Amino acid sequence: METITATATVKNEYKSKPRPKVREYAIRAGGILQYGAAIEQTINRVMIENAQQAGKEYKPFATFASDFAIAECFGDDAILDTYNRASRSWVSDYKYFTELVMVLNHLCWFWYYNKEKELSALYSDLYYKAVDAFDEYWGEKDGDTEEDAARKDEACSYYYNVTD
Repeated sequence: METITATATVKNEYKSKPRPKVREYAIRAGGILQYGAAIEQTINRVMIENAQQAGKEYKPFATFASDFAIAECFGDDAILDTYNRASRSWVSDYKYFTELVMVLNHLCWFWYYNKEKELSALYSDLYYKAVDAFDEYWGEKDGDTEEDAARKDEACSYYYNVTD
């Protein structure tokens, strides 16, 4: 199974350097690692609050938000590389991959809200690539055994319950 690899769709001046708002936020936070921690804390809080509003309980457990925040400090190519590595590494673990999808969605909205539309669009593209990768990997296929089908049902049930 090959995951969907992300590549840059538009050449831009931020291929290998941070966008102005990322740079500003990283400086304000006190450095790249502090920026990563701040973004992770923000995204995790939003995921928890969204789950509570839906009458569910969710506790983030991965570091995807800080991984992407750190990558943002090195430009769009670093963000794409982080996505490609994470999606290849975690597509077979439905819980981690579900959180990856959620983080991409929240980063898309975070940057949209903060008026960094191109970065928001990049995260939106990655979000849809991740959704497609989940469907490709965990979707039913001809020749699935009962065991495969049960495992895929469990994965899809978790994914849709957590992301809905």
